[in-house]
Amino acid sequence: MEKKKPAGSATEPEAKKKGGRKPMTAEEKASAAKARAEIKAKADSLKPTVILQFQGSEVDLDTLVEAAKAGFRQEKKRTPITGLKLYVKPEEHTAYYVVNETFNGSVSF
Repeated sequence: MEKKKPAGSATEPEAKKKGGRKPMTAEEKASAAKARAEIKAKADSLKPTVILQFQGSEVDLDTLVEAAKAGFRQEKKRTPITGLKLYVKPEEHTAYYVVNETFNGSVSF
């Protein structure tokens, strides 16, 4: 049992429709590129929030960084901070810091 084809389309195959998105206009492409650039810039400048939890207490590391900067500025008001290393010892509830590889201090939390 063969199916019969209509007389006019015996030699012409039917055109298949392509799935997917329709082509974008130039304005749509420009706005999409701008949106992608904004998302990429935001991802490149990502600053995560880091929270240290230890034996039922928690502390935000950004708070410790700001406290270390404030402690340094109490001693050296006019010296700019070009480098900061923070060493956190949760068992002592203390963060030790080194600013500009020369000044040492500590912050309790």
